[in-house]
Amino acid sequence: MLKDMFIRRVLFLVTLVSLGWFLWAIRSVLLYMIIAAVVMLIASPAVSYIDKIRIGRFYIPRTINVVVVLAFMVLVLAGLMSLLVPLVAAQAENLQLFDASRAKENLIVIYHNVLDIAASYGVIDDAAAFSPDFIKNIDFSFLPNLINNIVSSVGSVMIMIFAVLFFAFFFLKERNRVTSFVLSIVPDGSEGKMSQMMTKTSHLLSRYVIGLLIQMSIIFTFTLILLITFGVDNAFLTATVVALLNVVPYIGPFMGGTMIVIFTMLGGIGQPDMIYTTLYVLGGFLLIQLFDNFISQPVIFSSSVKAHPLEIFTVTLIGGTLMGIIGMIVAVPLYTLVRIIAKEFFWEFKIVRVFTKDI
Repeated sequence: MLKDMFIRRVLFLVTLVSLGWFLWAIRSVLLYMIIAAVVMLIASPAVSYIDKIRIGRFYIPRTINVVVVLAFMVLVLAGLMSLLVPLVAAQAENLQLFDASRAKENLIVIYHNVLDIAASYGVIDDAAAFSPDFIKNIDFSFLPNLINNIVSSVGSVMIMIFAVLFFAFFFLKERNRVTSFVLSIVPDGSEGKMSQMMTKTSHLLSRYVIGLLIQMSIIFTFTLILLITFGVDNAFLTATVVALLNVVPYIGPFMGGTMIVIFTMLGGIGQPDMIYTTLYVLGGFLLIQLFDNFISQPVIFSSSVKAHPLEIFTVTLIGGTLMGIIGMIVAVPLYTLVRIIAKEFFWEFKIVRVFTKDI
């Protein structure tokens, strides 16, 4: 008897470890499915609306509805990505990325401007005492290689986009079948809880996506006003990219701020007030981020997924530690799903009641 129980427990443990290894091995596929599920949540209202349209006695087939909605989303995404082309091209022209000598000249000009300002405020005694020789020794040959690496990664991105669209198409087209399949694999008697869980998940994640769009709109508007005020070139495109980068928690704002500083300095090379303008723009961007971090973000996300800001911060860091930038992006939706599952199936535990009382 004890021997049989021991064997069953060992087999259960081996099965559990094997399942965990398998899920980890296919984590990229699972990630594609999760992103597709988010796309489904965004597109579902539009598909449902088109489903109600009647032309006489005829209605538009669900397949065509889904294709039209997904095609529109792809066009919007392509339009946003196309905004990057003139922006990158303009800045590449300013910096002369592939002209190492010109790049060094621009960097030396910026270096001298910084030293002059530091000397004028008494931070250093003599700007001429600081030699720019270390800049002359910088090898800019890595830049073409960097561009080539970025271009080579386009193939992986295209595979991800195709996989996400493929999953999203069938998730939208076969919504009822997907629901039936999920309900068929849960234990008997749990169908009601699972159905309720799926409804709550759809509702909260839809609120989260809407909150994310509101946050991006706020960042875009404030950043656009800031850049226009100080006459930064390509203000609309830069603000758009900064708003998109802001989707990535913590790292995104840093990348956006760095980009704004670089673009402001490149656009002001040769002007005496270049450093001051850059500092003003950076200060304005920091104020925007403070407003976003302490006012708009906690209000929007806490109300959308009904989680404390500290919870959101913690799970985002955990997601970044486990899966990098992608993990940080999907951390909050996954945490929301885990909380809903815990509330529906493990409500008897006190810790579950503490973390899920508001959903």
